[in-house]
Amino acid sequence: MRQNIEQLVNKILREAKILSPPINAERLAESYFELDFDCGKLNGTELAGLKVAEKKIYINESRAEELAANSGLKNFTIAHELGHWVLHRALIGKHSKQIEREADRFATCLLMPENRVREAFAKLPSWLPVEMKLNFLAEKFCVSRTAMKIRLSQWELKLMHVDFKDYSCYQSKEDFLEKKAGQMRLF
Repeated sequence: MRQNIEQLVNKILREAKILSPPINAERLAESYFELDFDCGKLNGTELAGLKVAEKKIYINESRAEELAANSGLKNFTIAHELGHWVLHRALIGKHSKQIEREADRFATCLLMPENRVREAFAKLPSWLPVEMKLNFLAEKFCVSRTAMKIRLSQWELKLMHVDFKDYSCYQSKEDFLEKKAGQMRLF
């Protein structure tokens, strides 16, 4: 299913003629999937929910300010609900860890396409501090830093290994360990 989700997302992006980041999940929901948005009370602490019969994504009114303040979280949340729309429309109302993981995978592939993230990552100077790399990539793809950190870790992209005594930078853990055994901080 993992590979199928990525292929499906790539097909959607091609059909919607979205060629580069950032991908605006709300605009895609409205223009490509013809879904509407509304605010409402949702059960629990969910950020958003999908009403299939109404073709609407509901933003939990008790969490609306939180989403408004964090555009990356909002974009990922909407993309997650799009994942449910595309993958689980017939299963709405049923919840499982597998269904939620698949919706997260859909959102991840949609907002952070592998080829685009790898390309952007490769263009970053190796000396750039980790926090700046994460901030830049998260902003470029309009996702949270946490989402970007998880996406990068899926490919084991090494951000940087730094010795904070002399601020020496190493591209691999092995290089660092050879030169600075025991003085490691990984990112």
